[in-house]
This record gives sequence, structure tokens and C-alpha cells, in this order.
Amino acid sequence: MINNYNLSDNDFNKLRDIIYKEAGIKLGDVKKILMQSRLIKRLRDLKLDNFTEYYEYLINNYEDEKINFINSITTNKTDFFRENDHFEYMKSKILPDFEKKKEKELRIWSAGCSTGEEPYTIAITLFEYFNGKVPPEFLILATDIDTQVLDKARDGNYAADHLSDVDPKYLKNYFTYNNSHKGDFYRVNDQLKNAVYFRRLNLLQDEYPMKKKFDIIFCRNVIIYFDRETQKKLFEKYHSYLKDDGYLLIGHSENITSITDRFSLAGRTIYRKVV
Repeated sequence: MINNYNLSDNDFNKLRDIIYKEAGIKLGDVKKILMQSRLIKRLRDLKLDNFTEYYEYLINNYEDEKINFINSITTNKTDFFRENDHFEYMKSKILPDFEKKKEKELRIWSAGCSTGEEPYTIAITLFEYFNGKVPPEFLILATDIDTQVLDKARDGNYAADHLSDVDPKYLKNYFTYNNSHKGDFYRVNDQLKNAVYFRRLNLLQDEYPMKKKFDIIFCRNVIIYFDRETQKKLFEKYHSYLKDDGYLLIGHSENITSITDRFSLAGRTIYRKVV
């Protein structure tokens, strides 16, 4: 049989219903070509001839295959020091205020951490701020639904051109340069790796496994993939997982003021928990 990798409307509707149910990602009709291109490699790996066969395979092997399906569909665009004013605000406002309280533990959650650039940037910001001081014990939890990007994040190996805009001082202090036949790379050093805990987490699940609340939650450029009702539920959860004086940081293209009144604006897409 000749392979037919054209995604029909019927198969697209069935598959997008699953991605919405499992990951809360709402795909409009314009995303049909995107889904098709993202899944073709999976069809080839499984030696399937068309998307109808893939849908049947997914249903018949649901618990095992749904992870591969989600990994194929999710978007993972990120950079070191992306939307850098958030990290500058941490250094100028959040961390000085935290320091004044003389707390012994600082807890930060990077929700939707992708390939690790955001949590590693958080770690660099903390090390730079507390350099020469007695730092609190800090925990950076980094979660994502995509197991493949989590593996890359744990590995901490990035192409040199991906870090071209990173301050050379940071490259020297927090990365190790590697040159191989595959090109030029920088690997995060153990100081950064040991500061970040990577875990798989589906933000749609009813309960999260974290036992203690956070001082700061980063959830940047994540909610844009959810519908309004899912966004509202997610912000309620973030409210419950933040300390009373905690901060929520979202992406520059995102806005929560029309969705929830549980947070007050503190800076550009920077919010504080309303008690």
C-alpha cells in the first residue's frame, strides 16, 4: 500500500479531541497541517500507512502511545534569558524583599519548562544575586508534560549558537564548552544541574504532588495553548500553590486580568497573589 500522509478532517478531529482531553491544548482548524507534519515521523517509525491506522494504534495502545502522541504535538520554543525583564525584576525587587524577610528556604516552580533554558536561567539569576552572601536553601522545580524535552533539559547540552546572546561571563561561570564532530556545544555545569529538579507533570491533572507552596511560579507562554475555562482552572491551582506573598510570572503575550481576580499586577506580566 502507498503511504498516505494527508490528515483527513475526520482523523484530525478525533486526534485533536484526544490532545485536548489529555493536555488541555485546544487546536483550531488552522493547526491541521501542523499536526500532520508533527505526526508523520511517528507514523514512519511505526510503519503505518495513514493517520486512520495511527488513530487505531493510539486507541489500542493508549497508555503507552499517548506519551509519544503528546510529545509530538506540544510546542517547545524557549531561550536562555527569554523576556529578560522578568529576571531583572527578580534581582531588583523579588529577591531583595525575600532577603529582608530572612527566610531560610526559597521555592520556585518553572511550569512548562520545555528544554530547560528557563529553570537554568532562574538558577543563574539566583547564584548571581546571592554571590558573596549567605544564600537561603533554594529549590527550583521544573515540570513539563513532554518527556523528550525533559530528557534534553536534564542532559543540559545546548548548541553554541543557541547561547549566542548569553553574557560571556555566564558562559564562563556556568557552562563547559565542548567541540565535537556534531558542532560546538555548551553543557551546564554541575552547580546549575544540582539546583534544578526536573519532573514530568500534566498541568491538567486534578492534584499535583508538591507538598509545599512556592514563592515564585513561572508559567510563561503556556496558557496561550489552553481555552479560557482551562486557563481559569489553572490559575486557581497556581493561587493555591503560591505562598500568600508569592509571585506569578506569565508570558509577555499573555493576560490574566480578564480571566481571574486572584492576582494583582506588580509589573509587566508579573502578578502577586491576592489573599
